[in-house]
Amino acid sequence: MGNESDDRKRSHLRLVVNNPELRNPRPTPGEEPFIPLEELAANRETIRPDFYRGLGQWQVKCYEFLERHLARTGIPYGLDPRNGRLVVVPAGAVCPEILEHGGTSQDEILLFAAEDVAGEGGCLSLEMILPFWSDDDSLMEDALLTAPILPYGSLFLEENRNDEYLDLIYRVAFPIFPPALTGRLLDKLFAVARFELRETLTSLDRYPEA
Repeated sequence: MGNESDDRKRSHLRLVVNNPELRNPRPTPGEEPFIPLEELAANRETIRPDFYRGLGQWQVKCYEFLERHLARTGIPYGLDPRNGRLVVVPAGAVCPEILEHGGTSQDEILLFAAEDVAGEGGCLSLEMILPFWSDDDSLMEDALLTAPILPYGSLFLEENRNDEYLDLIYRVAFPIFPPALTGRLLDKLFAVARFELRETLTSLDRYPEA
């Protein structure tokens, strides 16, 4: 009984800050090399036809509006057609506080439009692999359990296909079709993501050290 109590009280290893040279902020299919955001942004015009090819009309309208909104607000972005039509933006552009909580300029936020789970419309999702990881799965599970409960978004663990470690991922989704995507809805999505990411990263900063 005494040992069980001690185990509950023992401190855990702090999650290691993500090393962008070792781990990618975005999934990479198969053996294909990781393409950094800067390259995606620089080659956006060349990539755009592949990105939009085969999309439904509502998705085309959604992504076109999203591109215009990002351009108008000055947020740099890239298009990634290899992983399910992702619009990639720097995480710091949505949540500047990320850099205060172990994040780096390489951290990314992914935006994608997809059919909602009920099949009755579309939704725009925002997702980020949080800049913390450990090769000990139990630590990642503990981090998920001790993270705050979020009013809009959710946190979950998923195995990284590149190194087989667990990623702690934040995701929030807003319904957009019907109605159509608007600038006000995008601003709301980014505001929610900024608040919830800030709360989550602040909580992870307090994760006990060994």
